[in-house]
Parts: sequence; structure tokens; C-alpha cells
Amino acid sequence: MTVLDPPNIAAIALAPGFVIMAFAYAFGNESNSYLNPALTLGVVLAGEGKIAAAIPVFIAQFAGGICGGLTLSAIYGAGAPHRLGMTTVTGSLTSLNGALVLEAIGTFFLMTIVLNTALRGTAGKFAPFAIGMTVAFCIMSFGAVTGASINPARTLGPAIGVGRFTDAVPYMIAQFVGAAIAAIFYRFVFPRSIGDEEDIPDEGAPAF
Repeated sequence: MTVLDPPNIAAIALAPGFVIMAFAYAFGNESNSYLNPALTLGVVLAGEGKIAAAIPVFIAQFAGGICGGLTLSAIYGAGAPHRLGMTTVTGSLTSLNGALVLEAIGTFFLMTIVLNTALRGTAGKFAPFAIGMTVAFCIMSFGAVTGASINPARTLGPAIGVGRFTDAVPYMIAQFVGAAIAAIFYRFVFPRSIGDEEDIPDEGAPAF
């Protein structure tokens, strides 16, 4: 989350991008550091994780988003700048449907990068960099239009923090849909061959 002024789009984009990158490098071998329930769902649908193990991860991710929103709300109070970065549609730039398409596309790209760089191992040690910069790219591309949450926990946290749920549920649905479509492509359109599995070394811990 960020409370910077919207014109500071580069800082707004790079801050979460670098944070996600740092956490992935620090804790990727233990938990994969997705920090995103849509990505967790996508990993399961892609056949790279188990639903039973994903459930506590879902809970932890949403709990983290909610705690973040409530913490910032406690710090800034009723005057929280820009409603804690709450993701809402900029009506002068697009419609709600247009915003949902952008959120779904952004989450699709993020899920695709995670699956192919981190789980398939095509980027090796650069996977966290690719993931973090994908988040930054999405925010730079359409952050001014939708907030570029591309993360249901990131969407829900500020909404609870400020007590406003405008667009929150549609956003979360679009984000889960985007991740699910990417997972289906990964699993059925571009399946990993047996040769690929033998040639690519295990770079970290299993998905779950």
C-alpha cells in the first residue's frame, strides 16, 4: 500500500515492486512469498500446489492485507491521504468494466511471470526481479486508472481500513479470474515436457 500523491507514479510503482522483489529473495525458498491470494489460487489450478496447503496461505495473505489496512488507518485516522491507496475506478478515464478488464489482464501477466520464472525456473535467480518489476510495470501502466491492485488482499485491506468497499468485490473477482486464466494456459496450453522437468534444476522449495 502507498499513500503517496498519485502524480508520483514512478515511486508508487517501484516501491511495491522492490518490496515484493526483496521478500521473494529473502523468503522465496521457504514460502515463495506470493503475498497474493490470486497467485496462490493460480498455483493450485496450474497443478503446482495442493489446495489443502493453500488454504492457510489464503488466510495469512488476507489477514496481512487487512492488518496493513487497519494499521495505516490507525496511523492516519479519518484524514488518511488518498484513502490509503484504496483501489477505485477513475471514472473520467474508464468504466467499471474497463477497469475490471485491466485488473484481470494485469493479474494474468503477473501470474504468468510467477509460473514461468519462479516455478518453471526459466529465470533462475532473476525470478524475484522479474516478478517485482511486473508489479511495477502494471502500476505504471494503469495505476492511475484502477489503482493497479492486481491482488485481492491488497484490494481488501485498504477497503476495510477506510470502511469503503466501492469496487472491492468486483476487483477481487477480476483478479482471481485473471490468475485462473493464466494458470489454465500454463497447465494445458504450454505444458512442461518431461525433458524440461529433467533439465531444469529445483531452484527453491515446492509451491506449497
